[in-house]
Amino acid sequence: MESMLQDLDIASRKIGLKMNMKKTKVMADQSVEHKPIIINGTELEHVPEYIYLGQRFTLTERNQDNEIRRRIKAGWQAFGRYSHIMKGNLPLCLKRKVYDQCILPSMTYASETWTLTIKMERKLAAAQHNMERSMLNITYKDHKTNKWIREQTKVQDIMEVIKHRKWTWAGHVTRRGDGRWSTLTTVWTPLDGKRNRGRQRKRWRDEIQKFWNETNWYTHARERESWRYHAEAFIQQWIDNG
Repeated sequence: MESMLQDLDIASRKIGLKMNMKKTKVMADQSVEHKPIIINGTELEHVPEYIYLGQRFTLTERNQDNEIRRRIKAGWQAFGRYSHIMKGNLPLCLKRKVYDQCILPSMTYASETWTLTIKMERKLAAAQHNMERSMLNITYKDHKTNKWIREQTKVQDIMEVIKHRKWTWAGHVTRRGDGRWSTLTTVWTPLDGKRNRGRQRKRWRDEIQKFWNETNWYTHARERESWRYHAEAFIQQWIDNG
């Protein structure tokens, strides 16, 4: 890795660019021995996690619980920035627009890449319901059902948004033919890989495979119009199973 980074540094300098050593970090799997990596006399910092383009990356965890918590926190921070609107005596139609356009995107950023468990989905849904109660200036003591609350706010359901984004991304990344890593890793299957016995860890593609009831779902994804047509059915399947 050090040799590769040195080559990158040399190539960058040839065209007038310079690596930012303060922002360049090193992450490695726990099974790999951490060796110092020095570029131009500067030792790069080894970190267990890193925020890149707004998303948290780590090699030390096997689920996305912490990223979900980050996104929920980001949603509440956005809600707080617009609290004068969201908790004020303003028309619900205005609150709805602000929520759908400014707050929900903060909670669903990069959600097309998530692999969600039922527990994570419930956390996201609960956070949204709590925000809706704040929009209506009600609490749990008012004994209003989530269905009644949604009928009042009419905001986009966070899980339906996430499922739609995932479906759209799956089609987009599969149809690309330029050999990008995002495409290669999406359809890649280890030649001799084996999964442990017992309950299997959920994979990103599992629910898409389940929808098509076959493993080569990406052959369907290459048909753009057909893929778009089935988006609603994919979301509805999640609603029915949920």
